[in-house]
Order: sequence, then C-alpha cells, then structure tokens
Amino acid sequence: MSEKSARGWTDGLSGAERVEAVALTVSEPRTANWIATEAEVAHETATKYLKRLADDGKLTADTRGQQTTYEPDPVGQYLLEMRELYEEHSPDELAASLEAMNEQIRTWKRDYDTETPNELRASLGRTGDAADEGDRRQAAREWDHLRTRRRLVEDALQLYDRFPGERRSASA
Repeated sequence: MSEKSARGWTDGLSGAERVEAVALTVSEPRTANWIATEAEVAHETATKYLKRLADDGKLTADTRGQQTTYEPDPVGQYLLEMRELYEEHSPDELAASLEAMNEQIRTWKRDYDTETPNELRASLGRTGDAADEGDRRQAAREWDHLRTRRRLVEDALQLYDRFPGERRSASA
C-alpha cells in the first residue's frame, strides 16, 4: 500500500479537522509534535488547534517543564457518549443493552469463580495454562470496559426521566 493511500483519511479534511480527529482518538497523552505528524499539519497549526480544543473542554492539557501533552477530556467524552446514547436509542434498546452486559458479567463471574476483574487478574498465577491466562486477561479487560459502558447506559437511561419533554419515540 502506498503512503498516499495509507494517509487517505486526510482527504477533504481541513487542518483543524485532522488535528481534532487525531487528538480525540489518542489513548494516551501525546505532544503537539506527535499530533502534528499524525494529522499531517505543521507544529504551529497543531498547537493552535490543540489550544482551542483544550479551551473548549474537549482536551486536557498537561504541561511539565517545557512539554505539553494533550488527551481527550474524560468527563467531556463521557458526557458526549451519554448524549449520543440518549439521542440515538430508545429506553427499551438501552435496557436490552444493559441486560446483555449484565448477563456477560454474570457469565464471567460464574465461569471464573470471581467477583471482579482484578480478582480474575489475580487468578492468572493459579492457572498454569498459557491459553487460559490469555483468555482470563482478555475477559478482565472486557469486564472493565463493560462496567464503564454499563454506567454510561445507566446514566443515559436516567436522562429519559430527567428530561421527559425531550423524550424521543420508542421507534427511533
């Protein structure tokens, strides 16, 4: 694959849009230089838009010495995701999703005889089977993720009670 086709995601996006796309999807704090390289913009361009995104509350900026790193604001991201769930799903759809997550967690508790993802991680030393250890590690990661998603869905469901005038139809 050519470098041009690998970088095709930038086609039609402005510098500001590319910086935002990169900055809001990083999984760990990154510098303006790193983001500029990934977004294919000049350092000055990245810095300008990163400051704007931080001022808007979409990113958090952490300055240590002369280096500033940026990452998505966790509260802002949570609120955006909760709003998307509220706007795009009916209460019944959210409840069904919640039931599926709860069933998966019950399955892990039963299958691994543990109550928490960290208990599951602690059991790695007792298994002796490399494949089972990998399965347990993966299940613990997914369990952590589902606990976060479950809280998000629960909060989105509460929006239907808090803002009854904004309630969408169940068919949406």
